[in-house]
Amino acid sequence: MSQLQLSGKLIKDVRDLLASHDAAAQDPGVASQYLSAVIGFLLGQEDMPGPQKQEVLEELMAFANHVSEDVQRQKSEQSASASGVWKPGMS
Repeated sequence: MSQLQLSGKLIKDVRDLLASHDAAAQDPGVASQYLSAVIGFLLGQEDMPGPQKQEVLEELMAFANHVSEDVQRQKSEQSASASGVWKPGMS
């Protein structure tokens, strides 16, 4: 897969676009369903054998899982550093 440039602005823009289409997409679960449907739609238009499509879907699922775990890890690290112990002389 190519190098992606994922940013907070891109995520916000996509979520705003989905919500402008369907207000229910403000919910992260509904937004995720829309994005999954888009993946299925795009892949469905590709001319490739069924087993190959299944393999692509499995790779995309593994990639999505990797991104999810990475975001969760970053959140955990930010929470840990934000809740550290302050000591005199620390800035």
